Amino acid sequence: MNDRMLGTIAMICAPALLIEEFLRQGQENALITGIASMVFIAGWICSNTGMRRMRAAGTGKWGRAVLLIQLVGLVLAFMFGFFEATGLLGRNNIIFNITDAAWPLSMLWMLVVGITVLVAKRLPGWKRFVPVLCPLWLPVAIVGSTAFGDSGGVVGLGLTAVLWALLGYIVRDSRERVGTTPEPAVR
Repeated sequence: MNDRMLGTIAMICAPALLIEEFLRQGQENALITGIASMVFIAGWICSNTGMRRMRAAGTGKWGRAVLLIQLVGLVLAFMFGFFEATGLLGRNNIIFNITDAAWPLSMLWMLVVGITVLVAKRLPGWKRFVPVLCPLWLPVAIVGSTAFGDSGGVVGLGLTAVLWALLGYIVRDSRERVGTTPEPAVR
């Protein structure tokens, strides 16, 4: 799959959490939550794959490792969505809890990814700031929900849709992909 397709999929999947909120209408629904989680994470995996191909986090060992660590967390978070949607594992199951924890941990790790991308300076202009902004939707949603109730949380979820769609756009538009840093020689 080429970067254009990966980026397009990521852009399509970006509003999944916002759509989930509208579908649930404030009610708990494990099926909707699980499916929305899987769709959102699938898009994020596409963005991660594109960023790895672009070497957006740099060409060294750390730049490669930071995105591979992220990928492991995303696969676990995707599994959470599956377990949530199907009810295959109960909430007391250790595997369910590990995959459930992968969701917020992946979001926190995205800050590390974003900072690494900023430092690597491989993406041009404004594009290098998007990965570090992506995980900030969560505090916006929490503060918004606390201050303004459900409508404040929706603002955070709307920010999610925009930021992750921008991340997908960066992958999709990878023609301008990276700085002039040459690829290191393979030993």
